[in-house]
Amino acid sequence: MSVRDGGFLGRWARLKAETRMREAEAEAEAAPAEADAACEVPEEAFDPESLPPLESLGADSDYAAFLAKGVPKALRNAALRRAWSTDPVIRDYRTPADYDWDFNAPGYAALRPGDDPRKLVEAMFRHLREAPPDQRPDEAEPEVAAGEGEEDAPDDEAEAPVSS
Repeated sequence: MSVRDGGFLGRWARLKAETRMREAEAEAEAAPAEADAACEVPEEAFDPESLPPLESLGADSDYAAFLAKGVPKALRNAALRRAWSTDPVIRDYRTPADYDWDFNAPGYAALRPGDDPRKLVEAMFRHLREAPPDQRPDEAEPEVAAGEGEEDAPDDEAEAPVSS
């Protein structure tokens, strides 16, 4: 490329301008089609009389009619707001969170009448009293029955040096 063509940056700017013009032409062609689609009347006309009054809705009501296609957004949101305010399962739902425990609440971690504090403390600290698995005599060496293996063991008294 020569310097008069603008080099790499000149070519890049020219291609970018051409792309913008093609996109603008495509939008201009698509705009009338979108305008025609927006003017069309929906096939299903919404009838507000078919819905129950908002005041009659409760926790056991069916809200599916308010979620149907064609229901105005304001009416749908009003019905959902009513569901959230009347149904205690929805209204009082609280996600569990590890950091959100209320340790100051009355009855939190209270002992039940059948709980024995000594047994609870013993269960909590049992692992500190037990030997680690690799140091337990039961698992480290098998027990030898009385009289077995004595033939192979050296006699300490017979080999002990005599001191004078």
